Amino acid sequence: MKKIINTLIFVLILGYIGFCATVYIYPEGFFYNPTNTHSNLENIKKYDIKVSEVEYKSADGTELYGWYVAPKNKNKMIVFMHGNSYNVEKFFFKMVPLINAGYGVFMPEYRGFGGTKGRITQAGLEQDALAAVQYLHNEGWKNKDIIVYGMSLGSHMAVNTVYNLQGEGKFAALVLEVPFDSLLNVTKTIVPVPLPFDLIVRDKYDNTQMIQNIKSPILIMGGSKDTLVPVQLAMNLYRLAPQPKNLMVFEGAEHGNLHKFGNAEEIIKWLDKL
Repeated sequence: MKKIINTLIFVLILGYIGFCATVYIYPEGFFYNPTNTHSNLENIKKYDIKVSEVEYKSADGTELYGWYVAPKNKNKMIVFMHGNSYNVEKFFFKMVPLINAGYGVFMPEYRGFGGTKGRITQAGLEQDALAAVQYLHNEGWKNKDIIVYGMSLGSHMAVNTVYNLQGEGKFAALVLEVPFDSLLNVTKTIVPVPLPFDLIVRDKYDNTQMIQNIKSPILIMGGSKDTLVPVQLAMNLYRLAPQPKNLMVFEGAEHGNLHKFGNAEEIIKWLDKL
């Protein structure tokens, strides 16, 4: 019996170490859920909105694309950076109220998502997000007319982009939907198994230092029943953010359904006040 118990303990320890090693070596299998097919403009024709697909490259030469909708009467461009799943097509419906309100919208894709090539890493996604705003710069857009909007994991790309490019001028606004203070804290909060998170989570996606130095107005939005990224992490981020800032917690909302609680309309109202 003792031998069986010792063998079982050994197997459990070996499995524990193996799992930790897998998380460290292959984070794509745990933290990302991309749609590998190219986003299809045909699938959004029902909205009767003129959308163009544009192509550009990241700093390391990775070929990227994004969906572009010209503004009507706001003369402002919203750059929407999606999270760790799907592709830009999946999130277009969220942009429709903003487009109908007169804003332009640019939805950039990341490497490894939506049929683009490249391995998904924090450094790569950050680089791709920066390339999206730099593409707009090349098209003549200035920071003062660009609103950067990040959802979930995209909140990090949004914060990182605004932080690194605000030397070229203050951005019109930074909007963060269901954001977190760091991905490391997300894993520590929602994973019930004691793991050496600090060691095995290589890409920390830490927003805590950068958010304190953002010079643009900040809107943070969360859902009270979000079990994927608990709203407490968004509130942590809000406490660190400088003024002017605003926090909206939608009672009963979960991680991916703030649109059902009218968050787009609240964004429009907030932007109008700015």
